[in-house]
Amino acid sequence: MKILIIGASGFLGSKLMNFLSKENEVLGAVIENKKGILHLDATNKREVLDFLEKENPQVVIDLVALTSSLSCEQNPELCKTLNYETAKNIAYACRKTGAKMIFISSSYIFDGKKGNYSEEDIPQPINEYGKCKVLAEKEVLKLENSIVLRTTIMYGYNGKDNPNGVFDKILSGREILLGDPNQLRNPIFVDDVALIISFLLKKNCNGLFHMAGQNQMTMLEFLNGLEQTVRKESKIIISKSSSALVKHPKNDTLNPSKLASLGIKTRSFKEGINLLKKQVSS
Repeated sequence: MKILIIGASGFLGSKLMNFLSKENEVLGAVIENKKGILHLDATNKREVLDFLEKENPQVVIDLVALTSSLSCEQNPELCKTLNYETAKNIAYACRKTGAKMIFISSSYIFDGKKGNYSEEDIPQPINEYGKCKVLAEKEVLKLENSIVLRTTIMYGYNGKDNPNGVFDKILSGREILLGDPNQLRNPIFVDDVALIISFLLKKNCNGLFHMAGQNQMTMLEFLNGLEQTVRKESKIIISKSSSALVKHPKNDTLNPSKLASLGIKTRSFKEGINLLKKQVSS
């Protein structure tokens, strides 16, 4: 299977490039110049279509995003461009070329008042990031041959010379500012995300799915767990001012029972942390 990953240089993109290339022909594309990765400006509708017509992938995975909620609030037009317009351009090109599209969305499309959100719950975004993700989902789901994967916070390790998401903040040794230590999440190990995408492709599934880890925990508990893999002394600082400009869902948990019904079981946080320790020390 020929798979194109747009936004391949980030945390999840790096994991997918490595994982999916074991059984597939995988191309990576990004807007910046990166060694071993093709150039593609996903904000340019014509360029995206020309690229897909030239490379003719069977599957396109869209990872393009401005993920910083603060940056999205401060730059709403840029947020719309990167979190919505790019998805719209890629969906258009997939429709024209017949490629299957996979779009990574977010638990931040919900208001966080109840948590444990299922695919049947109606999105109620409370910040710019969530609003643009909702718009993007609608474009992607217009395609019959598409998958939208909503996920909560991911953690994992790609190696010291690659992006590692939130774990990089800990590996840097610097202090971590945490605005809402009591925000509830059910973190998912990034290796599980790769396994889920591979499974859904092999089964030729379509539609909307929620991805999440087994355990609900506060952000403070989550970051403490990651910290303990590499250091004993915590460098987390509770700073309410760091989140004052952005509304975050208080209960950001997702219900992954739809995937579970297909036989997909994600790791517990303890299992993920144990594997993370092995990956870091190897």
